[in-house]
Amino acid sequence: QGVGGNIEHVYNNGVSNQVIFRIPTATEVGKLHNTANLYSQNALDANSAFFNDTWALGKLTVNAGVRWDQYKGWLPEQKSLGATVGPTVVQAESFAETDLYTWNQIAPRIGVVFDLTGDGKTVLKGNYGLYWFNPGVGVSSDVNPNTSSKNETYGWNDINGDKRWQPGEQTTLQSASLKGAIGLDPNLSAPYTHEAAFWLERQLTDQVGLRAGYVYKTEDNLFSLYVPTRGPAVYAQYGVPFNFTDIGVDGVRGTADDRVLTYVGLPTSGNFSTKQVEMNTGQYSRYKTFETSINKRYGNKWSASLGGSMTWLGDFPNGFPQNPAQPGYENRTQWNFKASGSYDAPWGIRLSPVLRHQSGTAYARTNTLTFPTGITGTGTTIYMESMDANREDNVTVIDVRAEKTLTLNGRMKARLFLDGFNLTNSHASETISRATGTGYQKPSAILAPMTFRIGARLMW
Repeated sequence: QGVGGNIEHVYNNGVSNQVIFRIPTATEVGKLHNTANLYSQNALDANSAFFNDTWALGKLTVNAGVRWDQYKGWLPEQKSLGATVGPTVVQAESFAETDLYTWNQIAPRIGVVFDLTGDGKTVLKGNYGLYWFNPGVGVSSDVNPNTSSKNETYGWNDINGDKRWQPGEQTTLQSASLKGAIGLDPNLSAPYTHEAAFWLERQLTDQVGLRAGYVYKTEDNLFSLYVPTRGPAVYAQYGVPFNFTDIGVDGVRGTADDRVLTYVGLPTSGNFSTKQVEMNTGQYSRYKTFETSINKRYGNKWSASLGGSMTWLGDFPNGFPQNPAQPGYENRTQWNFKASGSYDAPWGIRLSPVLRHQSGTAYARTNTLTFPTGITGTGTTIYMESMDANREDNVTVIDVRAEKTLTLNGRMKARLFLDGFNLTNSHASETISRATGTGYQKPSAILAPMTFRIGARLMW
């Protein structure tokens, strides 16, 4: 499990916060040495069929069809051995073969092309499709009582300050992932996507073409692991307000940017179940993209392509709707641009430059919510601002290749090339820490520096 003694210690700004007890497992029967869990097995049967046809009606061409998919999730017969780590105990048990769900899905698809001017130079295109998600073995794995990852998370008070858990230092049980801890909603239904696109294509000259379009995509009926006994309505009815100190952007407690926020937790005396259930949660996503490009085919020793897109994204942050401290539906944007081409320079050298620009990922500063004694909750990572409050570095990169082909003898040729990457030597951050603390906004990965590569390829 990647932690010493199968016990993981979690701190918040240097203060003991959580202790996680992990039952060691084997990923396959042949690796059982000193482990406690036999091979966890999950299964999916999938069957598909489709029909489509094309009709030409004057200037209009229609391609339409329908697809059928059947997904059956089930669990093969299996068993687990017993083990104990700290206060966490797993009993030896056998599990019979179990059928989980069977989904039969029908999905229509249609695409149309209309020759607007009748000469093939201006074309309108449109398409629509319904797509059902392939669940893979994810659902089976989530609800498998013989789960491949078994653990319990407790609050932790390091009484003697030695930074090691000792019996009696664990406090409230915050979450559990053990046999029987995860259930399957009998009304679970498949997620699906609607996708519609509209395009205008225009031939400007014999060598130049323009393309512009709009794509709308949805994700609906999404499901996830959820604790139904700790939903927003439960917090609204039984919730207990408490104060939490956000130490601010500087990550240092006791400075001017500290602020006290009020959140809601559940009383530990209420004995609210921590059992998770795989169920539809009401989450959904909406994506809208406008894209345009212009291309020049090879001619007069050169070719070129320019294009870009702008996307508006809307979805829910991780933890919704389980954590009442999380925001609801959030919007953000991203964009990209690319220009590339080729030029046949003198002496038989071909130059191929590429310019790429990509927006940084929008993000919010996060914090780890700690609950006072007598109050508990589900979900401890919370957002301190809207999801579009910050943005990682935009990345702009210029690469180029120079190549020349030499004839050695007969059919044998050698292609020599020189590549230059990141010619502006950009050091844009590709991954930035979002967690509140002294490491907030520090990069963990930056763009590779300017690099050159020389090589050759033999062809015969």
